[in-house]
Amino acid sequence: MSGEPTEIALAVDATGAMANLVGHLGEVDQAGLTDWALIGGLAVMVRLEDTHRPTRDIDTLSRQVVPEPKVTLLGIAESETPTGVLLPDGTKVDVIGVDPILDLDALPGDDRQRMFVLSHWWMAETAELVTLTLFDLIESGGGVLARCQLRLARPAALVAAKLQSIETRRGATAGKRESDAYDVYRLLRANRVREIAKELASAPSDLGAWCVSHLEELFVDRADQTARWLRNVSPGEIVEAGDVSALGVVFVEAYQGLD
Repeated sequence: MSGEPTEIALAVDATGAMANLVGHLGEVDQAGLTDWALIGGLAVMVRLEDTHRPTRDIDTLSRQVVPEPKVTLLGIAESETPTGVLLPDGTKVDVIGVDPILDLDALPGDDRQRMFVLSHWWMAETAELVTLTLFDLIESGGGVLARCQLRLARPAALVAAKLQSIETRRGATAGKRESDAYDVYRLLRANRVREIAKELASAPSDLGAWCVSHLEELFVDRADQTARWLRNVSPGEIVEAGDVSALGVVFVEAYQGLD
């Protein structure tokens, strides 16, 4: 990405978890992992500039080809996991390898698998260079606690990946569907639905159309269920089905209005 990095500021949380995660992001970069980007729940919190949901996981992707991305991270790890590495303090770093070039002719025929490939390739392709600064507003009167530079998934690509994840999660991971839906809700609400709709219209292949269809089902057709999911994730937040449905309708109309 060209130009100056986008500046993003976060206030440290009371537990110190965010300071720990930002430090680990620096370690990931220093390990030598190339062409990587931050995705997942932590990326959503950074985009929203709000540590609304605690996590000890760092989700990344990398277009590094040789060696396999996970191999590069073993240098900072306590052990290996099926999807990444475990750091000495118990923080899990997942890394998804993404092909540098998208071969549309080689896309899987299965919808879920195809959307996984498309959404993650698009996240890597559109990731934005940012400078993340963590401030300690209490102990140091607003002083800088940590700072790092990284490539961060854009809101529209995060929405696409979260929608794909919601559709995929079943059984033991079904509970995470609620937090994924909450991330989509907050991203749409905070980043203005029209901007996300416009970006999704430029997504590769049928990713944009698929996302709109599934978001309409989730936010409009199943607004009651989705509102319950959101309240489960954030019990103190009053979210009614009408709020969810209204946001979904605005998004769908914004996307359709781009034709």
